[in-house]
Amino acid sequence: MAGVSSRVTGPFARGGAISVGMEKGDETPIPNGMVWNMIYDETATGTMPQIDHDELWKRVTFFLNELLPVAEEAGVQLAAHPDDPPLPYIRKTPRLVFQPDLYQKLLDVNDSPSNKLEFCLGSIAEMTEGDVYHSTEQYSKQNKISYIHFRNVVGKVPKYKEVFVDEGDIDMVKILRILKNNNFKGVLIPDHTPQMSCAAPWHSGMAFAMGYMKAVLNQVENE
Repeated sequence: MAGVSSRVTGPFARGGAISVGMEKGDETPIPNGMVWNMIYDETATGTMPQIDHDELWKRVTFFLNELLPVAEEAGVQLAAHPDDPPLPYIRKTPRLVFQPDLYQKLLDVNDSPSNKLEFCLGSIAEMTEGDVYHSTEQYSKQNKISYIHFRNVVGKVPKYKEVFVDEGDIDMVKILRILKNNNFKGVLIPDHTPQMSCAAPWHSGMAFAMGYMKAVLNQVENE
């Protein structure tokens, strides 16, 4: 697991607000004894063996086929987040969903009603192929989106910056109209907001995102 890799921090959002982004990929192999940037074995040496995308898809297929029947029985959903950042390889490790069509491949592995998506608008927009509006239409029409990370970005991998929800490349109102047309009933979550210059920078950024979301939801609902 490469974790959330290659992230840089700077005054990337409106008014110089501190946010995160990417400027290049990380080619450093993952050490043995580490998963998701967390060290679980300080005595381990060497690096993780490299695999290809075919092997990765074999593993996720096994995982889904084992877990989805249990999820169905428990009445829960497994929601897959796209790769962040969405590059084919990070730290010499293959990535799973780094283009929008690979979400469909993941869904087609198993047609269980519990096999759904954690649909991150920012990650989808950062991808080098496809279109965030077409992807929103495609997956919401199938009723395969469990919940949505509602954030905005400027640029695509390997160079992008996360910005305030109302200033990026994505027309968020257009996204909401697509979701409304397809009767989306899931959850919208503010995500990765830039930080305000105040005593509570993260909380203020999230409050701005929530206020914007409430306003545009009211706009679209009343159209």
